[in-house]
Amino acid sequence: MSEVVSGQSRYLLNRENSQKAIEAGLAEAEWYQSPIPRETMRELLVRRDGPAIRDTVVWFGILFGSAAATIALWGSLWAVFPYLIYAAIYAGSADSRWHETLHGTAFKTDWMNSVLYEIASFMVLREGVIWRWSHTRHHSDTIIVGRDPEIAAPRPPDIAGILLGLFAIRAYPQYFKNLFLHSVGKISEREMEFIPESEYPKVTRTARVHLLIYLLVTVSSIVFQSWIPVLFIGLPNLFGTWLMLVYGLTQHTGLAEDVLDHRLNSRTFLTNRLNCFLYWNMNYHVEHHMFPLVPYHAVPRLHELMKDDCPPAYSSLWSCWREIVPTLERQCREPAYHVERVLPESAGTDVQRTRRAGKSVDEEGWIDVCGGEELQSMDVLRYDHEERTYAIYRGSEGELYATDGICTHGKTHLADGLIVGKMIECPKHNGRFNLNDGSPARKPVCKALKTYEVRECDGRVFFRMGDCLVKN
Repeated sequence: MSEVVSGQSRYLLNRENSQKAIEAGLAEAEWYQSPIPRETMRELLVRRDGPAIRDTVVWFGILFGSAAATIALWGSLWAVFPYLIYAAIYAGSADSRWHETLHGTAFKTDWMNSVLYEIASFMVLREGVIWRWSHTRHHSDTIIVGRDPEIAAPRPPDIAGILLGLFAIRAYPQYFKNLFLHSVGKISEREMEFIPESEYPKVTRTARVHLLIYLLVTVSSIVFQSWIPVLFIGLPNLFGTWLMLVYGLTQHTGLAEDVLDHRLNSRTFLTNRLNCFLYWNMNYHVEHHMFPLVPYHAVPRLHELMKDDCPPAYSSLWSCWREIVPTLERQCREPAYHVERVLPESAGTDVQRTRRAGKSVDEEGWIDVCGGEELQSMDVLRYDHEERTYAIYRGSEGELYATDGICTHGKTHLADGLIVGKMIECPKHNGRFNLNDGSPARKPVCKALKTYEVRECDGRVFFRMGDCLVKN
């Protein structure tokens, strides 16, 4: 028993475990990415409102339609069937909507992502602010022990806990305990590891809003002497969370820990259109982790482009579980065991990025970066000089910008990011910087970028590597 406790303690988010990961070079590290042509990647990154609006209208139609059928059949056993559909959509499929809108890629319009994110967070018993930061860390340090707060099946696995999780048996008490603590401003040591102090007031406000909603639902049930309000808001997770776990546990369970290659610690599986709709294409999970800025509707195309650089995709959802179940059973006896994904012989292994480097700097600090035609509208280039990396941008009106090339929140190259208006969006965490002065424009970014002079002369793009324009 002491060995089990010791093993589980490795996964705790505290300063000691975090420091071990840092010293091992695993924290905020640079991960492998499959080579995708730059022009093709720019096409994949294009966001659209249409697909997400269509899918969301259909999704809410199923949710409200099943609710209406439940009410119409209330009092008979037939009401059970539409209610179970309602619960699966509410507490299961909502997880994928939560996930995609958290990344800000489902819709092109930011407020649409924000609204659906808050609704889906409430549905799946998650506090939006906390889980936004938790998932940011998950993408920085995916399945890195002591750093990733979202490791679903630590070793040795808690089989009873996983089975109880199908009905949210443990989630309910933990969720409401956290709501009460957060509503009075209490943040745990674990949460302090990944949530900035500036976000604590937002955590408190969100917890109070959630508690208020549940209070109103409870009062409604008492006043109207009906179970219907709490069945629709509160209890669906008891009957629908199973779907979240059936999908979600395929993502990383039983695969390698402490590796810097998503092909080895994430799963992609092929499935039918219904599962793709309910799971919003998150069955392409290797692709998502490698390129999280790619919208869900473009991920199938991304899969086709990089599948030869990855282990074979699982043939179905069922094939994932045929591997997961015996793996969990074996890990109960051998916690060190994990499934080893085999890369094809032609697969790349080195961390590579498109870069330009090596040109001399004149006496005023100016350097010739590239021809003007190489930097298209709404595009960004990486430029390396000595030990530093820069990013050179062209906006929609032809204007030029230059900044440091590494995101201040994590070790991520901004040249792989997406220009949104007058901002650059980080390719890993979806934080944004204002291009004109490098200031933070969206969380999780908190620290500004340094910016530099840049100009176009005689068809060439130059930037000045002297003192930055803004001292940040």
